[in-house]
Amino acid sequence: MKRFISTVKELILEKKFTILILGGVIGLFSFSIVVIIEGLDLQAMEGFYTLFPEDLMAFIGDLGVIANPYGFWAMELLSFIWLYVGIYLIFMASSLLSRDVENKTIDLSLSKPISRYNFLGSKITFLYVFNMTVTGIFFLITLGSMVSSPTFRTEGIFPERLLATYFSVVLFLGALAMVAKFSSTIFLSTKKSLTVGVMFLFIMFFLGSFYVYMDEAIQDIKYVSIFYYYNPVDYLIKADLALFTRDIIILGVINGVLIAGSLFVFSKKDIPN
Repeated sequence: MKRFISTVKELILEKKFTILILGGVIGLFSFSIVVIIEGLDLQAMEGFYTLFPEDLMAFIGDLGVIANPYGFWAMELLSFIWLYVGIYLIFMASSLLSRDVENKTIDLSLSKPISRYNFLGSKITFLYVFNMTVTGIFFLITLGSMVSSPTFRTEGIFPERLLATYFSVVLFLGALAMVAKFSSTIFLSTKKSLTVGVMFLFIMFFLGSFYVYMDEAIQDIKYVSIFYYYNPVDYLIKADLALFTRDIIILGVINGVLIAGSLFVFSKKDIPN
């Protein structure tokens, strides 16, 4: 256990500036969106969007969401968090294990008093600590921005909804990253794992976002997409507890299965010399 904790600590110290910079940059981007919302007439924008084709509006979201400051913020930031943060997490998850194999240092690492489970488990733990901390930094900056915004204060400040959304974002990004981590235990190659992780990301995005344009007979394919279980707008605006509970359970199970699968595969894997 001591070796496990020290390994996690080493990885955190190695990435401490990345954590602060990434969380701060996304937080400043969130702050800028709050500032922009302050200068917008969302009700006027609602009238403008009524001119858009119905199919396009089905993709963008309903008018009630667009006219709500929380909805506008979520669409601009959280709808694309997989692009801002997710791809970097996939890259990091792909390389955390495979770089030890590619640099031929894994034998040295495993020769220390640490089991394969603890070795990989420490990297997975770091991955979630990184994810939670980066997300936490930008959510704290966002909360401060909203508290200082007259528009959001008029709408109401809902820290419990932001907290629910925070957990959803963490599990959503965690699931995307763990696909790459699981792939890295199979291929032990950064390039292959990264390729699988990015391909999976865009396939899931396509299935979870564009199923409405598919034939009705195959629209149920949406249920296989991680994106279908990520609905920050519904948590923030509608406070939909039932939907949040469903999504958290499913995303939690996906994360748990991928973690268990990664540990199992790595424990049985032959490490090349």
